[in-house]
Amino acid sequence: MKLTHKLSFGLGLVLAGVSMNALAQNQGMPMQPMHTGPMLMQGMTPHQMSEQRMAQMQSRRAEHRAKRLQELKVFLQLQSNQEADWSTFSAALQSPMNRPVPMNPAEMEKLTTPERIDKMMTMKAARDAQINSRMTATKTFYASLNPQQQKVFDTHASKAMKRHGMGPGHRG
Repeated sequence: MKLTHKLSFGLGLVLAGVSMNALAQNQGMPMQPMHTGPMLMQGMTPHQMSEQRMAQMQSRRAEHRAKRLQELKVFLQLQSNQEADWSTFSAALQSPMNRPVPMNPAEMEKLTTPERIDKMMTMKAARDAQINSRMTATKTFYASLNPQQQKVFDTHASKAMKRHGMGPGHRG
């Protein structure tokens, strides 16, 4: 029985050694990309692929946003005197939100904690300004609607918020 136990222990050590050897040999090999789709086959780097994918995604979002706004306009049955407010509102909502440029980690390492916080607060202030601009345009347009149109707008806005995970019970 002792011999069997020693043999299984020895076999375990051999297998562990072989596994470690295989791991050590693979350390020098470059990682294969996880995505081997058509973009990488065309010689694009993953960074270029993500830029292209991001542009496609932004384009689809813009089309989707324009479609939803057009549907809302139909549901609201706007009068001619509301068209100018609609134009301002839809332009504010169709302008893409500017994403902040990612911070360079090496540059961030050089900053003190208060300087990092200040940099993050500056980025937050820019984003808040964009959001406030959209909210102000929405409130201005809403004020131009009659009570029936406001009900339609409220229903539409409520559905949009639920669609984007902002309804009751959402855990951000």
